[in-house]
Amino acid sequence: MTPRIRPAAAALSGLLLILAASARAAVLEGRVTDGRRGLPGVRIYPDRQPRISPAGDPPLAITDAEGRFRLDLEPQDTVLAVEKDGWRRDLVPAAEWQGDITLSPEPGHRTESVFIVRLDFTDEPSKLPDGALRELVFSRRPGAASAANYLYEVSKGALSLVEGRFLKLRSADHPAPRTDEHKQAMAAWVLERLQGEELGACDRLDNRTGALKPDGKPDHLWIITPGAPQSLTADDSHLKAVSLLLPLPWNKARRWPLLFMTEEVPLGNIVHEAFHAMGEHRVDDLYLDCDDPLTAGIWDLMDAGQYRGWDRSHPEEGPWVEDTGYSPSHPTAWVRSDLWYRGRFQSAVARHAVKGRAWEGWIAPVARAPGADPQWVTLPDPRRKGRFFSLEVRRPWGFERGRVGGRFGPGHEGLIVARIDPSLLSYGDPRGPVRVVDAHPGSPEPPKPRFPCRMWELDDAAFNLGPGENPKGRSGPLSWEVLETDARGRMRVRVRLARR
Repeated sequence: MTPRIRPAAAALSGLLLILAASARAAVLEGRVTDGRRGLPGVRIYPDRQPRISPAGDPPLAITDAEGRFRLDLEPQDTVLAVEKDGWRRDLVPAAEWQGDITLSPEPGHRTESVFIVRLDFTDEPSKLPDGALRELVFSRRPGAASAANYLYEVSKGALSLVEGRFLKLRSADHPAPRTDEHKQAMAAWVLERLQGEELGACDRLDNRTGALKPDGKPDHLWIITPGAPQSLTADDSHLKAVSLLLPLPWNKARRWPLLFMTEEVPLGNIVHEAFHAMGEHRVDDLYLDCDDPLTAGIWDLMDAGQYRGWDRSHPEEGPWVEDTGYSPSHPTAWVRSDLWYRGRFQSAVARHAVKGRAWEGWIAPVARAPGADPQWVTLPDPRRKGRFFSLEVRRPWGFERGRVGGRFGPGHEGLIVARIDPSLLSYGDPRGPVRVVDAHPGSPEPPKPRFPCRMWELDDAAFNLGPGENPKGRSGPLSWEVLETDARGRMRVRVRLARR
C-alpha cells in the first residue's frame, strides 16, 4: 500500500508539496514491512525535539496486523521515528514516505538494568521526586528526553534501558561540605551496603565487553545524591558527575563500574558518564581543555555535545535538568562503532574504508539505520600509522535537533570531517583523539548561553552546499568536496589523498 496524505482542503499533486503547502494537520497513511510482508506492532511518530517535560505527546500510530498505520502530522513534521523492539530503529525522511517503509531485524537487541541508589544525607535530603527521577532515566514516551530514549535512539533500537532496583540510603557519615574529593569515599560507603545483595535481573551482561552474560556486577549502578551540578555551576561546593571504577570493599581484586552524580545533573552529563562506564572506561573524553577549539565540539557526546540543548544561561539558579543539556549529541561514528562496549554496536553503522587514493559516492546520515549507502567513510592518514580521517553526515534529527542559544546558519548540519588518532586514547588524561576540521575557521562564537567553561561549540564545522557555506576542505594530504545533497539527507562527496 502506498502512503497517502490527505489535507482537509486541497488536492495538490505530490506528497511533499501537500505537506509544505498545508497550514493544517495532514493524515499520513502508510505501511511498514520486513521487506516481504507487513510488520505489526511498530510504533510510528513524528520526530520532534525531545524535551524533559514535553508540553504534550506527539501523535503515535501502531501498525496493525498487515503493517498499516494512519498518523496525524503537522506541516513541520518531515521525519518519522519508526521503532519496534527486536528491529532496527530508523528515522525516515518525507522523501521516502511514498512507498512502504522497511525495517530490518536487530538480532543483538538487549535489555540492560539500572540499579539506582538515592543517597540522602541527614543534613540534606533529596528534592527531586522519585517519579521525576524515574521519568528522566527510564521514560520511553515518544518525545521525552530521557536516558532510556537517548540510548535506544543512538543504539538504533539495540539497547533498552530499564529499572532494575531502586534503593534509598541515608548517611550521617559524610557531613557538609561535601566536595569532589569525598566522592570516592561516599561511593565506597554505598558499595559496603550492597555486599550480599542479590543482583538478579540487574546483572545481565559483561560490563567490559557488553556480551550478554552475567559478570557479578550490576549492568549499571547509578548513585544519585541531592544538590546542584558542579559541571554547570562551577561551584566547588557542588558535586560533579563522574564515572568510577572502584574496588569492592570486601574484595579489592574486583572492581565495579558506577556513576556518581547529583539529582539536578542534566541529561547530557548522565549519558556522557554512562558511555564511559559501558565498556569500563574504554570510551574516552574527547575534549582537551576549555580553550581548545580543535576537538569534537558539539559533534560528539564525549565532548561539548553533552551540553547541547540550552535554552537560557543561568548557572547560579537552575533549573538545570529542564533546560540545559536536554538534547545531547549523538556519539560520532567512531565512538559508537569501535569504542562503545568495545565494538559491540559496529553493525549499527555502515562503514566504507577507502583503500585507494580517491573515492566518490553518497554518504547517508549516520543517525539512520544502516542501508545500501555508507554512513561512515574512512581513509588512512599516510603520515602516521593507525591514524585516519573520518567523514560522516549529521542531520538535525532526533536528539541531534538540540541547539545552543538557538543558533542557526551555515554549518549547523552536513558533512563532518575529523582526524582520529586512537593512540591518544587515555582514560583520565584526555589527549584529544578526535580533531574536527572547522569548515568556517575564524567565525565568531555565539553570545550567551555558552557551554560550561566557555568550551568551544564548533557548530559551524560542517561542510555543505548553499549560500555562505563551504563545500570544500583540506587537512594534510586529504581533500574533499560536497557535490550534491538530496531529499533523503544524503550527501554525494568526492575525496582524494595526495601522493607524498
